[in-house]
Parts: sequence; C-alpha cells; structure tokens
Amino acid sequence: MNTTSFLLTIAGIGLGTFLIRFLPFYWSLKGQGRRTLSGSWRRAINAVGPAAIVSLLTVAVWGLVEKAATSSEIVAVVLGMAAVCVGKRYLRDVAAATFAGVLVYTLTLYLL
Repeated sequence: MNTTSFLLTIAGIGLGTFLIRFLPFYWSLKGQGRRTLSGSWRRAINAVGPAAIVSLLTVAVWGLVEKAATSSEIVAVVLGMAAVCVGKRYLRDVAAATFAGVLVYTLTLYLL
C-alpha cells in the first residue's frame, strides 16, 4: 500500500468514525421537539452501536488479513470478539461490551 492510499484509508476511517458518532447526536438534538422518532429513524439510531463495533472489528482484523498473522494475534482477536459478545449479552451496554473486548484483546496480546 502506498502512502497516498494509506492516508486516504485513514481519512476515510476517521470520517466514518466521526459520522457514526455525530449523526445520532445530531438527530436526537433535532428531534427533541418531537415526541418519538419514526420507525426507520429509530432503527437507524439503534444500529449505530453495532455498526461502530463492526467498523472497529474490520479495522482490527484487516491487519491480520493483510499479513501473516501470528497465533497469538489470532487468539487475541477471537477472545476480544468473544468478550464483546459476552459483554453485550450480560452487560446490555454497547459501550461496556466494546470496552470489555478491547480490554481482553489488549491483555491477551500482552500476556501471550
């Protein structure tokens, strides 16, 4: 990957991350005067959390696809994803589940 492609990829990821976080906030501020959001808007806002997790996962796994991953990196990704799933199920909070996944991923890499 050349420098231009690399910088464009980083810019695209940054823009996507910004929009994932900004748009629901903007929509909720705009909709404060309304009693409830329509079904399609509610589904879009509810999908932001899982979409953020998938985008972070894609970026994390891309490094494994692009190069020959070590067994410790593969184990860390699998355990991190499992921690996100378990965290979402039992903590019922996307932010806490994402934090649990990042924590398990980082600790696994550190310990292995």
